[in-house]
Amino acid sequence: MLKTAPTLSRAGLLLVGLGVGWAIGQFPRREAVILASASDRSGESIVATGPVTLGYNEGAKVQIPLDALYYLDCKGGRLLATIPSYKMTIGKPRLIDNFAVRDLVADFKINLEGGGPRPRFAMTTGTLGTYSEGWAPLYVFETTSAQVAVYKVDYQIVGTKTTPKFELLEIQSLPQPTPLDKN
Repeated sequence: MLKTAPTLSRAGLLLVGLGVGWAIGQFPRREAVILASASDRSGESIVATGPVTLGYNEGAKVQIPLDALYYLDCKGGRLLATIPSYKMTIGKPRLIDNFAVRDLVADFKINLEGGGPRPRFAMTTGTLGTYSEGWAPLYVFETTSAQVAVYKVDYQIVGTKTTPKFELLEIQSLPQPTPLDKN
C-alpha cells in the first residue's frame, strides 16, 4: 500500500516557506548601478570610452548614459573625442559627427625640438561617484615627464549636429619615488 505524507507537515512546510519569503522581503533593497568603460591599445594608438552625461528614458523609466569615444594618437600627441549619437539619414543611419581635438604636446609642455625622449601616453576613464553627475573624467598620463591631466568632454547639439569640446580640468606632476630606508 502507498503511504502519503501527513497533510499537516505539508501545510507547515508551506507556512515556513511563506515566513522565510516575507522575512527576506523586509530587508531594504539596494539599487544596482553598473558603470562600464573600455579601453584598448594598439601600437601608438589608444581607444577608450566613457559617459559624458546621463539621460532619462521616460518610456522605459531608466537612466541611459551617453558615451564619448576617445582616440589618443601617441605619435602625433593628439587626443580626439566624439560623442556618437544615432541619426537617421537618407540611406543609412549615422553615428559619428564631429571630433574635438586636443594638442597634448602643448598641454603637457613637451619640447619635441630638444632631442629629449619622445612622449609616452596612457589614458583611462574613471568615475567620481555622486560628484560626477553622470560624466566620467578622462585621465591622460604622460610618463616621460611624469604628469597626469584630467579632461572633461562636454557637447553642444545644434540641429542634428553634436559638437564635442574638451575642457582641461587639471594637470599635475606625479610624485617622484623616494629611496627606501635601509634600516
